[in-house]
Amino acid sequence: MVIWVAVGGRASLVGAIIGAIGVNFAKSFLSESFPQVWLFFQGALFLLVVTVLPGGLVGWLRTEGKEWVRWLLGRQGVNTYPSLAVNEEVDYERQQFEPDKTEQ
Repeated sequence: MVIWVAVGGRASLVGAIIGAIGVNFAKSFLSESFPQVWLFFQGALFLLVVTVLPGGLVGWLRTEGKEWVRWLLGRQGVNTYPSLAVNEEVDYERQQFEPDKTEQ
């Protein structure tokens, strides 16, 4: 069960469920094909997840994985707010309403 949570992600129940499904699928597949290798694979999987993905798959998807999935699907990120630094109206208002700092 520890490997399920480590693979899926400790931060959410969904991560533990995804980890349980993934690890049990791998166990079924590898135990049938390579019964002597399954325990080595399980140990290697645990070490890989602990060193490379400490937040599990769900933790990775929440941080770096979003951009990777967007790239894989061929979509760009959505900007919900316009950039205030390049908005001409905001720059005009700043110039009009900010006190002059040289007078102080």
